[in-house]
Amino acid sequence: MPASQVIMDQVLATNRRFYDAFEGRDIDAMEACCDTTSSAQCLHPAGVWLRGWDEVRPAWEHLFANIGYIEFELADIRVDVLDPLGIVTCVERVTIPGTGGATTTEIAATNVFLLGDGGWRLLIHHASPAYRAATQDEEE
Repeated sequence: MPASQVIMDQVLATNRRFYDAFEGRDIDAMEACCDTTSSAQCLHPAGVWLRGWDEVRPAWEHLFANIGYIEFELADIRVDVLDPLGIVTCVERVTIPGTGGATTTEIAATNVFLLGDGGWRLLIHHASPAYRAATQDEEE
């Protein structure tokens, strides 16, 4: 396997650990895969920029305490590696329970990972509503 594919696989594995921690609402697992310095950043849909782990961690804790079941299916995944950064762009298909049953929403996400002594760590998570052009069939 080419070295570049090995690195891409490492980035994708860290990306998956991030979503597993999110689905499990597990702050310890989240912290284990995130950069915990003042460089960490996060922006949730309809949220404000959080800068530094001292702002990011409490936001995750608050989110985890206030959501129940959440599931992510990732689509349109692209990985780019620009040493020492790994960048994953994707569409998060987020499923959450609602009063009338489960609801799925699409969110566009960019996850930037930094390679350090401890391996790959999530440096920046940016998520915003995904807008797609309607197909001709949907317009009719």
